[in-house]
Amino acid sequence: MDDAELIARLDRELRTDPRVLAAWLAGSRGRGDHDRYSDVDVWLVTADADRAGFLADWPATCDRITPTVYRERLGGAPVVTHVTPEWLRFDVSVGVPGDVAGRSGTGLAVLFDRAGLAARLRPDAPPLAPDPDRIAALATEFLRVLGLLPVVVGRGEYVVGVSGAGLLRTLLVRLMLEDVAVPDRGGALRLVGLLPPDRLAVLAGLPPAAATRESVVAAHLSCAQAFLPLGRQLAARTGAVWPAAMEAACRRHLADTLGVDVDMAP
Repeated sequence: MDDAELIARLDRELRTDPRVLAAWLAGSRGRGDHDRYSDVDVWLVTADADRAGFLADWPATCDRITPTVYRERLGGAPVVTHVTPEWLRFDVSVGVPGDVAGRSGTGLAVLFDRAGLAARLRPDAPPLAPDPDRIAALATEFLRVLGLLPVVVGRGEYVVGVSGAGLLRTLLVRLMLEDVAVPDRGGALRLVGLLPPDRLAVLAGLPPAAATRESVVAAHLSCAQAFLPLGRQLAARTGAVWPAAMEAACRRHLADTLGVDVDMAP
């Protein structure tokens, strides 16, 4: 089975369930910029009273569509993610009619719409703006993790430090994505063509972290030197509350315990 056959099977099975009022391809396939590595995202709509029952029945419904080696509902959200034996990845999200007006038709490709819900979709989606609350939260978490570096060094836990450096990189990527003004920033596996070349170059130039003191310290400081100026810039532009006191305390902590200056080259 390939992804085209998977989509055809999803379409056929969903059409047989009268609770499904409409279904669309979403994500990269809804936008039309998918490639051979893209997963399949389906967004469907049921009546409010039918959603819980549809989700309860979904395992049996899914088994009629395809076997899976992984199937998991994402927390309490009405979203189920899957992997098939061919390692095709697909997500099914279940909305209700009240959700439709909040979605843009430009990011959806209709499979079927027996309730005429497409008429309620917004005609276009404005570019996403940086979220000040998210910027503040990312900065706070970044400083919290950065401030654990003396613990890693003091205990010689350099394997843990490699993980910490990876988390700082992830937070830096998320901060950079906040500054990308497009209607849909896509999933976690797409940065090329989304981030501008200079920011991709910054990420590519970050030193890899090995389980040694020098490498772990260098990886942490390099992330900080990229994150902190951009974070302050985005905070000033959006009105986000920058954790200035926490940043100052973190800088003092690193200087007092490790003798390092965040602004100096590692």
